[in-house]
Amino acid sequence: MIAAEPHTFEWIKRGRENVVSPADRNQWQCRVRNIVPPIFQRYAKILHCLEAHYEHIDRPLSDREAEIVGLPDCGSVKTFVEVKRSKGPRFRWKEIADVLEVPFAAEITHGWFAKRLEPNPQCWPRFIWGPAEGNLDVEERDELLAVLKPFSGSQQCYFRFAEMPFAGTEAPILFAGSLEDLQPFLLEGKYQFSPEYWWPEDHSWCVCSDYDLTFTIVGGSASLIDRVLRIEGLETTEANTDTRVDSLVPMPQ
Repeated sequence: MIAAEPHTFEWIKRGRENVVSPADRNQWQCRVRNIVPPIFQRYAKILHCLEAHYEHIDRPLSDREAEIVGLPDCGSVKTFVEVKRSKGPRFRWKEIADVLEVPFAAEITHGWFAKRLEPNPQCWPRFIWGPAEGNLDVEERDELLAVLKPFSGSQQCYFRFAEMPFAGTEAPILFAGSLEDLQPFLLEGKYQFSPEYWWPEDHSWCVCSDYDLTFTIVGGSASLIDRVLRIEGLETTEANTDTRVDSLVPMPQ
């Protein structure tokens, strides 16, 4: 891939609606239309993968050690992870949502799980890895790329990485190339996370993996989003331009 001109990102920068900052920080909201231009027929939300973490199951602390460091029991989360072990480490948000009685709604966020685990939110990182912020892993990108390719043809695509990791450097963050170039480029290791934005030259779709979100938003035609929602290897929900994506979105009762 080659470095691209900054103006190629302007259609997204200008097309997004600005977030209105309220006086009360607790009233702050961000929606799909604030991170992706509200011009597409449909939108999908890809939930970044979750994996069971077995270190503290395979090498548990003694009862006395657990008491000294004040570890909670984590019963339901620990039991869930133990049961899932025979099926491999990966599991879906819907599965753990059912266990913790968290609504599986379009605006679901990782914060809902932490809320349900209060006062012991540390149970999550003890037994569960993820979801990653701002990054689709290799398998997830492969699944998405396979769907995007027929809708992109041979046209050039653009990939813009988040600014924050490269602040204070002269590293380019905007590149042009084919969809086939993306995975090899990332495997080189200089850019270790998914692009924050990627899109084709005709602007017919847009992928956004915002650097601090634990899910990815895809906007495109009705047929493209229908395909995305049916990818077996990804966990998805349908969204719209009004779907909130911020961490403050309240959990439905």
